Amino acid sequence: MRVFILGAVRGLNENRWKDDVAEAGQKLGWHVIHVNARDYPVEDVVRQCRGADMLLWLRTHHHDPRGDAAEMLRRVEDGGTTTVGLHLDLYWGHPGREPHIGAHPWWTCQYVFTADGGPRDWASRGVNHHWCPPAMGYRFFGRLGNERRQYRHKAAFVGSCSRIHRGRAELLPWARMRYRRDFRWYGGHPGIWGQNLSDLYASTEVILGHSAPAARYWSDRVPITLGRGGLLTHPDVPGFAEMGFDDNVMVTYPPNDLQTLGRKLDGLTPSRRAELVDNALTLISERHMWTHRLERIAACV
Repeated sequence: MRVFILGAVRGLNENRWKDDVAEAGQKLGWHVIHVNARDYPVEDVVRQCRGADMLLWLRTHHHDPRGDAAEMLRRVEDGGTTTVGLHLDLYWGHPGREPHIGAHPWWTCQYVFTADGGPRDWASRGVNHHWCPPAMGYRFFGRLGNERRQYRHKAAFVGSCSRIHRGRAELLPWARMRYRRDFRWYGGHPGIWGQNLSDLYASTEVILGHSAPAARYWSDRVPITLGRGGLLTHPDVPGFAEMGFDDNVMVTYPPNDLQTLGRKLDGLTPSRRAELVDNALTLISERHMWTHRLERIAACV
């Protein structure tokens, strides 16, 4: 399999899911070329795709190739290469994204995979959509974190809190009231990535998770936290069960029911905590690495 990836090559300690996708392709034995999409000449994309099986466009908003991207895709397809778009965003219900579904050339790839898996009318926007729940890469998989005093908290939350994260606006004050100084919110910029993130998960008793409220959608923090050995809590989401995200690998609770979350946390024993982490690592390794997602994409296209 020869794959040309329009993505974003980043530093080792940044959020680098696009690098994880490229590395997963290499792990599968694919011949992968990964370039930064931003300002990459469309003529060079067409040239690089000659003889390739797939153009995989891992979109970053406002980081587009230079030139007519729609024409680029059609020329690539005319040359016998399948065009595939991939992104981890929630689109429907997001005021800044939903109006633009189908408008950007990226949406005109022959296949579009996103983490927005709910019942949506993609066809009305001319999009051949397929659900792709987020996954994680191999670089930081496993218990690779070191316990560090600066990250030793009873609970922590990692991520932002915007107007679409209504549940987070309730979860964060609840956590501050419950844990007082033993709670820490790691959000904003520059954020916490790389080895520091693994160290946080190794040092903190529980990581409080939350995603934008939508069926069959969740943040990549779910597989990343579980796959780095963190003990995660998260509201139960339609689609969680079919992906194996249940009370055998994490602490789930009905959306907005923080009383149930508190009760479940109070009942956790050290042995049960260790069991959940072990089960989660097994689940991620067997079902939620980027190699699994790429195999599914290849089978679909």
